[in-house]
Amino acid sequence: MFCVAVAVTALNVNAADGPANNGAASSRDANSNSTNSAPANGVPAAEGAVVLSRPAPSPDPCFLAELTANPTRPNWDTAASTTQCGVIEVDSGWMMQPMGGGVRQNMLATSMRYGLTPKLDLRWGLTNHINQGGGGTAALEGVGDQWLMARYRFIEQSAKLPAMAFLYGAKIPMANPAKGFGSGFVDHQFAFIASRDLGKNHFDFNSVGTLVGGANGHDGSAQFGLALTRPVTPKFSAILESYGGPQPGTTDRFGAGLAGGAFTVRPTLVIDGAYTRTYTAGSPRQQFLLGLTYAIRPGFAPLPSGSLVGRLLGR
Repeated sequence: MFCVAVAVTALNVNAADGPANNGAASSRDANSNSTNSAPANGVPAAEGAVVLSRPAPSPDPCFLAELTANPTRPNWDTAASTTQCGVIEVDSGWMMQPMGGGVRQNMLATSMRYGLTPKLDLRWGLTNHINQGGGGTAALEGVGDQWLMARYRFIEQSAKLPAMAFLYGAKIPMANPAKGFGSGFVDHQFAFIASRDLGKNHFDFNSVGTLVGGANGHDGSAQFGLALTRPVTPKFSAILESYGGPQPGTTDRFGAGLAGGAFTVRPTLVIDGAYTRTYTAGSPRQQFLLGLTYAIRPGFAPLPSGSLVGRLLGR
């Protein structure tokens, strides 16, 4: 997967799990213990009878007052948890990687995700700027490719199963192949995601198939990754990860390890940093990452809950 990776640092998967309305609960308890209240049909209750009030409807997860960021960076693996329904998440990050021979490459990347339903989010990612220079070489500058992605969670975590999701992505070739910033062809990604909480530990496993385009057709490969996220303090979480596999168009294999962390400034703002180093041959050998994720509620509504499309997509 591309380096502006998916993150798992915010482990509050959906804000729909927020605390219940204690005031409403107390009111319902008081009504249920009343012996003089009349039921909804208007018929007075018998002396000493207990009248039960109707349970309050569950809040719509797409219109919760509390917003929570769910980062997909700085690590390669992504989580099965999707962006909160009705919320836009914007992340931006800087990555520096030594290329060898004194040459360094800096990249600025941004992505935006929208929670279309509680189970589905859509993503648009782009590399805003690439700068490469040093080592006596001529400086190169340009933009990178763009990606359109959709992630759908089809199984919730249970006592026996992890949460599972499927992700599909298509690359829009925008980078200049002459500068080595891209291939100039459309690529496709297919990812199976499994996420599980074990005590304070959160695990994300990804299996990613990549179908790359080329002048002679398509070539494919599969890569795998496993990330561990564990809270250290109420606001800081540590991340350890290993990922890699065959590379498209070559017999070489790639493997890397990541160590990083994320700090929650407030529920809607998370900053992150990480260091990655490969344990196989190839370049770049190491990467330094720094970025942030911010969640906001836009002025438009998600899919209506009563529509057929909304129900099919988890609304």
